[in-house]
Amino acid sequence: MGKEEEITILINNRPYKAPKPQMTGREIKELAGGPLEYLLVLVVKAPDPVAGGDDEQINDDQVKDLKSGMHFRIVNPATFG
Repeated sequence: MGKEEEITILINNRPYKAPKPQMTGREIKELAGGPLEYLLVLVVKAPDPVAGGDDEQINDDQVKDLKSGMHFRIVNPATFG
């Protein structure tokens, strides 16, 4: 059997190695050491600082299948709404 491929994701523009191929939103925030009360957003396209574009908010208990190159942001909930 070959070595399992490492998954590197970006969180707030910093690379992190995912310890497993599926993680919850909370686990992703914990990996980056981000504030747990903040929102986790999956950047779908280049981020639009005003409207957010097609970015997807990830709930703490939501499981995401991770692929290298995925880009997440941990953002203050006050910046939404």
